[in-house]
Amino acid sequence: MKKFTKLLFISAFSGIFFSVNAQERTLKLSLEKACQLAVYSNLQVVNARIEIQKNHFQELEAKSKLYPTVEGYSDFNYYYAIPRMMMPGEFFGQEGEVSVEIGTKFDWSSGFKASMSLVDLSKLTAIKLARSMNEMGNLSLEQKKEEILYQVHQLYYLSQSTSEQIAYLNKNLSNTDKLLEILDSQIQNGVARKIDYSKVSVTKNNLLTQIDNLQKLKEQQNNMLKYILGLNRYEQVQLTDSLNGQPEISELGRPDFASHNDVKLIENELKTTQLNKQSVAREYIPTLAASSQFYYQGQQNKFNFFDGHDRFFHVGFVGLSLNVPIFDGFEKRNKIRQYNSEIEQLQNTRQNALNSLWKDYENALTEYNNSLKAIRRQQENMKVAEDNYNISLDQYKQQMMLLSELILAENSLTEARLSYVDAVLQLNNAAIELKKINGKLENN
Repeated sequence: MKKFTKLLFISAFSGIFFSVNAQERTLKLSLEKACQLAVYSNLQVVNARIEIQKNHFQELEAKSKLYPTVEGYSDFNYYYAIPRMMMPGEFFGQEGEVSVEIGTKFDWSSGFKASMSLVDLSKLTAIKLARSMNEMGNLSLEQKKEEILYQVHQLYYLSQSTSEQIAYLNKNLSNTDKLLEILDSQIQNGVARKIDYSKVSVTKNNLLTQIDNLQKLKEQQNNMLKYILGLNRYEQVQLTDSLNGQPEISELGRPDFASHNDVKLIENELKTTQLNKQSVAREYIPTLAASSQFYYQGQQNKFNFFDGHDRFFHVGFVGLSLNVPIFDGFEKRNKIRQYNSEIEQLQNTRQNALNSLWKDYENALTEYNNSLKAIRRQQENMKVAEDNYNISLDQYKQQMMLLSELILAENSLTEARLSYVDAVLQLNNAAIELKKINGKLENN
């Protein structure tokens, strides 16, 4: 049934994600679908799920200690030297002590024995510990999902930011090509110099180098994204979502760090340590166990157990075993003291985690607000730089401006555009940082 469900899930993803053409298969990924794929396919998340299964089986193992155990056995012994016991000689009409053989050369016993713990509080604590480990596994899975989603968001935004930088540089490249056409016409008319054409050609080559470097960087970013998503490295990936200029964070509200996964993990570790301490303390309590055994035993001086005569006699008993701890050299007391120190450390760690989360939240909120201001400034700068470039180009065509001034205007436009893309990236990174700190990243 599980395999069938998996196949259905994979088929559903295939129908959603893949666009097939005659030459190659392209995986079209929105940010939401990339997150879904990462949570399902990333090997670290898969291992975290397997760890939950292991913890579940450990809990079942702990519970099995409460059930009776039954086993069959068969023991055969050949005594080439029979044990002896010293007995008073009066029993045999002799003086002093006499050495008497106890037993026979051949001893064979077969039967069943059963035992069950009636009172052992440490086993109940072991079950609670196993459950606590199961809870820790679930929390670790959620934490792992959150970490993977955070990486996916960052890489997705970074890759799209690189794409926008390439797009802006291609616009500048187009402007440069137009300028080269103008210069070529002016040179033919004897208005411009060849050295001016060479200067603009250098600018074009620099733009081409920047574009090549960014395309290589984008390919590396996409490869890293495919690695995180668990995709084949030969898979062609197309990211469909563009960078959002102003992601919404108003729905986050005031953060509740008490329910943050990092804090919950520390609290679970604290609970586990307290249970370990309780388990040691319960070792002071007496334990009671029941046992039963039934077996057939044969003792012969010759190996004639199967000669047709009844050579075995049966033995059976039931009993109780009480174990009362009296003195252990203060071992348990010192263990409890160690756990007390560990509990104190974990309480301090929890408080430190809360303080760190508040610090990260305030820093991310400040970064978000600063990025908002930077975006508004860069939008104004881009508009001014575009107007300035268009005016400069017109003036250059009319021979009212030097080429160096036009190139300077073009460089300013390029810088304004790239600064805007960087500001948008910083804003999105601050937004996902806030969502991660608030524990809302998985619901994004």
